[in-house]
Amino acid sequence: IKRLTEAARKNLLDKTTGLFVSGPTRQISYASQAWMVLGDVATKAEGQRALKAVVTAKDAVRQGAPYLFHYYVEALLHCGLNAEAREALKTYWGGMVQKGADTFWEVYDPQDELLSPYKFYPVNSYCHAWSCTPVYFIRKYPEVFQN
Repeated sequence: IKRLTEAARKNLLDKTTGLFVSGPTRQISYASQAWMVLGDVATKAEGQRALKAVVTAKDAVRQGAPYLFHYYVEALLHCGLNAEAREALKTYWGGMVQKGADTFWEVYDPQDELLSPYKFYPVNSYCHAWSCTPVYFIRKYPEVFQN
């Protein structure tokens, strides 16, 4: 694990931007930042920097499903970015509620209302397994989410 961590830090961490990159095109994504934080490749300070920087990275691959957003919120918590985690949870899952959801959707991107894994937006799962994510975080981290 130590050698893999060192290799990831050496080859994937862009010290200029503070972001972890992937592949020959040096792709930036929310997923890469979350996985590197949760895998303890990034230090706490590096994780904080990466998770804050990815939000403003213009070409970052965004999360299109609550599945990845769960891990993004978890990575924020892992780095001590509690206020950001709370806001992300409220904005993302709350955004679905504001649009009339009474269960949570398979995919949701506030910037792309036509997003569908089936290439036709009315075809989507509107009651998906990751409906439990908000309750999981609210119960596991009451000091963050119940204030």
